[in-house]
Amino acid sequence: MELSRADASAIDPEARAAALRELGVDPGAWLASGTEAEVYGLTDERVLKLYADPGRAGKIEVLRRFYDSLRGEGLTFALPRIYDVTPIRGLLAVIERRIEGKPLSELLPDLDAEAALTARERYIDAVTALAELKSPHGVSQYLLLDASGASSARAQGWYEFVYRLAEIKIERQRASLEADVVDLSAKQARLRELYLGQRYDGPLCVVHGDFFPGNVLMRDAERVAGVIDFGSFTMFGDPLYDVSLACVLFDMYGPERSSVRDELIAVALRKVGADEEGKLYRYAMAYALMSCDLYSGAEGLRQDGHYRWAVDLLNTESCWQRMA
Repeated sequence: MELSRADASAIDPEARAAALRELGVDPGAWLASGTEAEVYGLTDERVLKLYADPGRAGKIEVLRRFYDSLRGEGLTFALPRIYDVTPIRGLLAVIERRIEGKPLSELLPDLDAEAALTARERYIDAVTALAELKSPHGVSQYLLLDASGASSARAQGWYEFVYRLAEIKIERQRASLEADVVDLSAKQARLRELYLGQRYDGPLCVVHGDFFPGNVLMRDAERVAGVIDFGSFTMFGDPLYDVSLACVLFDMYGPERSSVRDELIAVALRKVGADEEGKLYRYAMAYALMSCDLYSGAEGLRQDGHYRWAVDLLNTESCWQRMA
C-alpha cells in the first residue's frame, strides 16, 4: 500500500505516432504533457489522453465509474468524465470530457498582484468546495485505485492509514532521509504519536490527492472552470487533506514559497476554522514523506526536485511547531 503514479515519459515515440495515426489524431492537436499522460484535443467537448501502460486499463475503468458516481450539482466548476478506454499500439487511449480553461499554473505569471491574490482566493474556494463531494456508496477502502485492498477502511482508521503511507516511505528511503532530514527519528515518533493517538470521526469525503495549480483550470483570475486529473492519489477521507496539499503545493520552488504557503494556510483557516491549523500542518508533513520518491528518475532520489522540496518542508521547524 503506497502512493504511486503512471509515467508519461515512458511513451515510445513510434508507438505514439502509430496510435495517433490509427485514431486519426493530428500530432499538432497536442495540448499538454503531464506526469502521467499526454493530452490531445479531439473536439470542443473531448480530449484524448495517452498513457504508456495499457495494463492501466483496469484502473482507468475504476476511475470512469468513480467519475460517473460524482454528484457535483453544488459546484460552480466542472469535473472530469471518461467516455472510452482502449488499449492501442502498446499504449492506452482514454477519451475524456474537455474542460475549457487555462491551468492556474500557466495563468499566474501573467497576473498583476491584485489579480494573483484573487486567483489564490478562488483556488482555496475550489478546494474547500470539493469537501461537498461525499462518497456516494460508502467507503470500503481509502485509496480509490487500490486493487490489493490494503487501504481497507475496516482494517484501519483514516489517521492510521495516512501515517502508514508515510511510514512505508520512511522505511524505504530511510538512508537518504536520515542524511537530509534533521532528527528524522524524533519527527517520525511525533507523527506516530499524533496520528495513532487520535481517531478521525469526520465524514469520508472525496479527496483529490493532487490538488495543485496545474490541475485547476481557470476561465480567468476570478473564475475556476474545472478541477481535473483525479486518479493515482485520489482517496476517501478527511477533505482537509486536500486543503493542506493545496496550500503547500501552490508554490513549491519559488523564492517566496514559504510566505505563499503560510498566506494560503491563513486564507484556508478563515474558511475551515482556525482550530484546524495543526491538522493542516500534520497532513503537509505526512504528504512530504509519503510522496518524497514519487518523481525521482535516473538522476537519483537526492537530486530530484520534489524530494528536495519534501526535505525542505520537513526541515522547516515552524511547521512542526504549528502541528501541535
